[in-house]
Amino acid sequence: MSRQYECYESYQGMLSSTFEIHIYKAQNTVQEHMTGDYFELYCVHDGKARVEMEDCEYDISRGDILLLPPRMLWSVKMLSKNYEWISLLMNPWYLSRLSSHKTNLTNCFVSAEQNGCLFRAEPFMRNRIVSVLMELLHESRGQEFGKDILMEADVRRLLIIVNRYINLNIQKEKATIENVISYINCHYTESITLDFLCDKFYISKFYLSRSYERVTGKSIYQYILEKRMIMARQLLISGEKPTDIYDLCGFNQYSNFYRAFKKYYHMSPSEYIKNEI
Repeated sequence: MSRQYECYESYQGMLSSTFEIHIYKAQNTVQEHMTGDYFELYCVHDGKARVEMEDCEYDISRGDILLLPPRMLWSVKMLSKNYEWISLLMNPWYLSRLSSHKTNLTNCFVSAEQNGCLFRAEPFMRNRIVSVLMELLHESRGQEFGKDILMEADVRRLLIIVNRYINLNIQKEKATIENVISYINCHYTESITLDFLCDKFYISKFYLSRSYERVTGKSIYQYILEKRMIMARQLLISGEKPTDIYDLCGFNQYSNFYRAFKKYYHMSPSEYIKNEI
């Protein structure tokens, strides 16, 4: 299909009460964006850019998607000479009508609010999503029989694909973190660093740190420290001396053990023993 680009010069609101789709070619190096009272699926069609929103910054390129909940202010700075994107705007009440009591199509936007707006998939999935977007764009500009039904089906299909992919990644993330937890539970008395865990489980520091805290509610450091402190308390109660147990609990020096214990229990190991007797 021939592409009829629109020029995005400033914030442009949503006119339809259901949904609308646009393909833009940037005219300005920096663009200010704002989602109104609607959801937006923003897909880079060509070029590279840097996105800034609240406390997040993303470098995005062809096939990357931003899942944007209502009322977000953000900006895009072009990093390439040409920059194009597809914008699918969807009214919340409309997505509620398309959903069912078993399937909430807005879940992907809820997840984006909690875990970050950038949706990045492998090439096959990117191509699949872009294909549906281009079909929607084509139908939106025509007047063929069944246009309304086909476009509504495409919106449903698109959001189901995105939600399925996110749900699958959440399950994979949970399985990975469970493996990390299992390893820590068996080796917390040994030297364990974030770099070591990343190498062992083939994941990035950012992914591991963020995912671990999301699943457990604690950082890796906090989790390991808690395991070590529980062990130290049990050994002290059983009659062991503080100077004899620090290495058993994973500390290479007594001074490190002492500081960690006092910070965790708000008293020194000897004071703890006295209080327990």
